[in-house]
Amino acid sequence: MALIALTGASGRIATALRPRLRAAGHRLVLCDAPGVAVPDVDPATERAVESDLRDVDAQAEAFAGADLVVHLGAFSDERPWPEILAVNIDGTRAVCEAARLAGVGRLLLASSVHAAGYVPVDAPLVRDGMPLPAPDTYYGVSKAALEALGGLYAGRFAMTVVSARIMTFDDRPGGPRSLQSWLSGDDMARLVLATLTTRATGHHVVWGVSRNTRRVVDLAPGLAIGFDPQDDAEAHASDAERRGPSRPPGLLGGGFADAAYVLGEPHGGTRTGS
Repeated sequence: MALIALTGASGRIATALRPRLRAAGHRLVLCDAPGVAVPDVDPATERAVESDLRDVDAQAEAFAGADLVVHLGAFSDERPWPEILAVNIDGTRAVCEAARLAGVGRLLLASSVHAAGYVPVDAPLVRDGMPLPAPDTYYGVSKAALEALGGLYAGRFAMTVVSARIMTFDDRPGGPRSLQSWLSGDDMARLVLATLTTRATGHHVVWGVSRNTRRVVDLAPGLAIGFDPQDDAEAHASDAERRGPSRPPGLLGGGFADAAYVLGEPHGGTRTGS
């Protein structure tokens, strides 16, 4: 039984992970901002902690004794630069530093496909390997910075750090495009458990994606740390395709990389010509 700390514990991904990790026998520390309630805390297996994402000392105290920190706390969409800088970048630095001070040797950092949003979907390193960052928004920049911080802490402090470029996380594929990019709740849990148990050391950038038939990205980086996804969006293809036609994106970032997507505006602001 391991102790796993989650930041952003009230969010969608953490909410999906919690019952799965408890079922695997693990105890959880649930960290979120002051005033943000984490619902349905199980006192037998979970402990909720209020801590500002940028408060290194408070988070180090919360992380004490943990075997793994899963960093999910962030704005999950485009925001003005000062907000992205404060929460997504400064917050990630604080989480990494708090984990180091607490003696936690393993980190799973939630990156995003938008760290590489301007990479063409047919680029060679998409199908076979892992492309360098090419962010499509301020949000994407924050995830590229997250990956850089993961590399720094792995190299300087001999931590095992996995930066997962999460594609489309949901209960089921929401539309035709997500038949390529879906990440299921069960596979997200498999990614957490792979990070907890991997014998790999150093920093690893992997795709947060299920084993989808229509997947365009390479599973090999994840397999190298023991992440072997099992679910396939194709099981939901008929439902997803009924939601309307969708042309395959030319870039990994899809609409985020569109010229009409306004930097600094949540959801890209008002798009023209779409």
